[in-house]
Amino acid sequence: MPPMTSSLSHLPSQTRRPPAVNLPLIVLGLFGLGLALTPARAQSDVGGGDAGTCTLKDHLYTCNKAEFQKALAAATTVAIETHNADGVARTELTSLVTKKLNKTIAHPGTPADLDFLLFPVEDAGGITYFSGSVARGTLRVYSVAADGARGHLLWAETYSGVQDLPWPIVVRGLILAFQSQLHK
Repeated sequence: MPPMTSSLSHLPSQTRRPPAVNLPLIVLGLFGLGLALTPARAQSDVGGGDAGTCTLKDHLYTCNKAEFQKALAAATTVAIETHNADGVARTELTSLVTKKLNKTIAHPGTPADLDFLLFPVEDAGGITYFSGSVARGTLRVYSVAADGARGHLLWAETYSGVQDLPWPIVVRGLILAFQSQLHK
């Protein structure tokens, strides 16, 4: 078994920072990674009156459940997005949308009312939330602008667990957490 080394071991010693200084950099890196994975739009009136329902404070999204439920009830078609090779997430998300939410999956290139994304949260430093638990995956729901582009964040669900938790368990945990919020 090869010895474990720090990812900073290749840097000259004068560029290393104490661990306490690295934590804010890691948090900012995770936030930047999240933005890179989900192209964001400014919270302006992109979607014809849609102001979004989530706010970000202290690296945590807080979403207005009543407003999200209104948007979900009004939606008829939904786009789903997962990692290209992620059949587990695509299958579970399709089942949620069609069987539990009674929505139609929009065909590629056709307009949708909402955009559901389910993807892993990359380990960029292993920030621990509680007793060894790290963010493993996220399910996000966005409005869709008139031009078909992703609009405002309407709902954000994050699943945390141990580092080596298998992805299918994370996906199922995200789906169940989302359903429990909506009582579906």
